[in-house]
Amino acid sequence: MKHFVQLSQIPRSPDYDYCVIGGGPAGLIAAHELSRRGETLLLEAGAASPESSYSELRAATTDSVLVSDHGVHPANPWTLRGPGGGMERYAGILVRYRAQDFDRSAAFAHASADPRWPIGYEDLRPYYDEVERRFGIARTTGLDPTEPPSCAPLLPPHPPSARAELINEAFDELGIGHFPTPLGVNSRPFARRPACTRCGPCNETLCRTGAKASVLPLVLGSGSEHRLRLAHAVTAEALRVDPSGRVSAVECLDTVRGRHATIRARHFVIAAGALNSCALLLRSTSRLHPHGLANGNDQVGRGIQFKLTGYADVRAPASAQLRESPTLFSTTATTDFYHRLPGGGCGGFLYEASASDRPDTIRLHFVVSETPMAENSVAPAPSSADGPNVVIRHRTHRSDLRRLRSLRSIAVDTLARIGRGVRAQEEFNATGMAHLAGGCRAGTDPRTSVVGPEGRLHQCDNVYVADSAYFPYAAAANPTMTVIANALRISRQLAQHS
Repeated sequence: MKHFVQLSQIPRSPDYDYCVIGGGPAGLIAAHELSRRGETLLLEAGAASPESSYSELRAATTDSVLVSDHGVHPANPWTLRGPGGGMERYAGILVRYRAQDFDRSAAFAHASADPRWPIGYEDLRPYYDEVERRFGIARTTGLDPTEPPSCAPLLPPHPPSARAELINEAFDELGIGHFPTPLGVNSRPFARRPACTRCGPCNETLCRTGAKASVLPLVLGSGSEHRLRLAHAVTAEALRVDPSGRVSAVECLDTVRGRHATIRARHFVIAAGALNSCALLLRSTSRLHPHGLANGNDQVGRGIQFKLTGYADVRAPASAQLRESPTLFSTTATTDFYHRLPGGGCGGFLYEASASDRPDTIRLHFVVSETPMAENSVAPAPSSADGPNVVIRHRTHRSDLRRLRSLRSIAVDTLARIGRGVRAQEEFNATGMAHLAGGCRAGTDPRTSVVGPEGRLHQCDNVYVADSAYFPYAAAANPTMTVIANALRISRQLAQHS
């Protein structure tokens, strides 16, 4: 990617107005917004390598350790490292959190970390709408019982796949409502992107035609009028505090040249991925912050949340006329069990999840949210040349397991209407992780949170957290749209007041 260059090729300005750490969707949208206001530098740890496969990119960053109910395993603390982050290889699912997701305190009274956001859906709604206007989302309206207020759909939904038609018939037999999965994949030309031709599988691959929405092309095509410089293969090691208590610089490593560098800026925005954003703050020790930046109350790294998920699948009956190999990952979904499951408790999201390597298989993905628990944490590993970079400690709350298995049963019952021999498996992020959140949780009380509603650290007034580390509660819905909308909100407010 010619727009991303090595740090040695960046003009060494003595001071930037803004330094953004992390080049995933949150960091990119923040840097794009801030560059309208002042000189902005974005530092991305991953190298620009679009030719690499998803599995190669994942394997390259399995450099941490997860200590969990299932033992001690190698772990990947990134959704995907590299310019664009996980959105470059995502399935295209773009959904909003529901209004209730911003205050789930009643459903999670047993949580040891407060699930309440310091903002509500209406605070984020204009940014959700703006994200939709920028990228386009192929969806319908009126069929999703949990659908929050929003702008009118800009693109018609994608028609159901042959597999989704069978799922929908099974849903109908069981009295389960359904609707086309909202996708950031053009159903007709929009925003200078072509319509999807269903030329190949969407999930874990780059889009061949550019029909799939992503923040990276928006930033790379923003034009020279934006004062933005992009550097890849740069690891942020620590933030440095001056005698006044403000962060004045980031110490980083140019991994191509193997050289350390110091970058100065007036304001810093952290968007390194939830776990690595926490680790960066904890590595940033000083006389004023001996236990890590903004960690005076031992809150940084606490309350991390994973995606609790699984898949159920069945072989298509011989009579089924599957017209095509799987291309779009998902074209039908239900939220009938999103707010509450039959056995009680906050519910989850259930949707078609086609497997591109199994064209005769019909598959459902079931996802529930996780109880925010303060004891689930992340921290930098003790220094060791050959050891892990990050240590993650996590256990799954028993109530979450009950809810996951309840939604799994619904998925199995649905597929049993289609064929025999349904298989189902739960996933617990033993070696790889996605939809990570928490650790720099937002709130109004500095004793129990790391950042305020505007994303600014309680204990340092020129550093902001703009990625999913901000989330006090990560809902069952896919988080990408909320990550982008909240990062847009945080960066715009910063630009306006700095």
